[in-house]
Amino acid sequence: MRTLTTFAFIVVAACGGSSDKPNGDVDAATNIDAKVFLDAPPIVPQMITISGKTSERSISGETDVTGVTMSIFANSNESTAIATAMSNAQGNYTMMVPTNGMPIDGYLVASKAGYVDVFMYPSSPFIANDMEAHVNMMTQSNKDFLNSLASGGQMAGKGMIGLQVRDASGPVAGATVTSMPASGAYRYNGSNGLPSGTATTTSSDGVAFMFNVPSGPITVTATKAGMTFKAHVVKARADKFTTTSVQSQ
Repeated sequence: MRTLTTFAFIVVAACGGSSDKPNGDVDAATNIDAKVFLDAPPIVPQMITISGKTSERSISGETDVTGVTMSIFANSNESTAIATAMSNAQGNYTMMVPTNGMPIDGYLVASKAGYVDVFMYPSSPFIANDMEAHVNMMTQSNKDFLNSLASGGQMAGKGMIGLQVRDASGPVAGATVTSMPASGAYRYNGSNGLPSGTATTTSSDGVAFMFNVPSGPITVTATKAGMTFKAHVVKARADKFTTTSVQSQ
């Protein structure tokens, strides 16, 4: 998980838990065929830990948010959470997630009364511990202010997506984002770090927004000359906020 900074501090699920290495070193003496090894499924622990901090950031500063319900769901079963946790008085939470030794193709949800539900999709399945799954909560007024700053023209009943374009070194500047089906508007942070109605590519923070996104599965990706990015699917929900990241190949 990685947090990406806008005025409201939006969370992005980056790589689905990469802080621990699930695979050990390969003994060269075993003479494993390289292609077979690379094509093999990842070794996933029976239990992984997802932990982080829930907070709210606005122009006035950052405060801890207690009592946020954190849940992880599989895309194949959106009605039953695999695991849940609640943030404590300091905004910290820890969630123990059973995997059955298999990658979890799914997403996280952060919810609390008075805040917009945030749905966080990794760019690849969860396979290992993630100790930096920080969540920055957004009130409806902050969501509306983001829309105003970006001139997004967000309408009721549509989804909104915040994402960050990244490569192995970090955020990517000069990229454009696209979705299928198409969103109503694509916006980017300006050089001042705030959502802009005039910026046409990502700034140094790699942050982009999609407004008036149709509800349902959405394929997101990015483009930049000389680079190739991986497309992946998230789900937009009416009047909710979805976050993710787009990674280079």
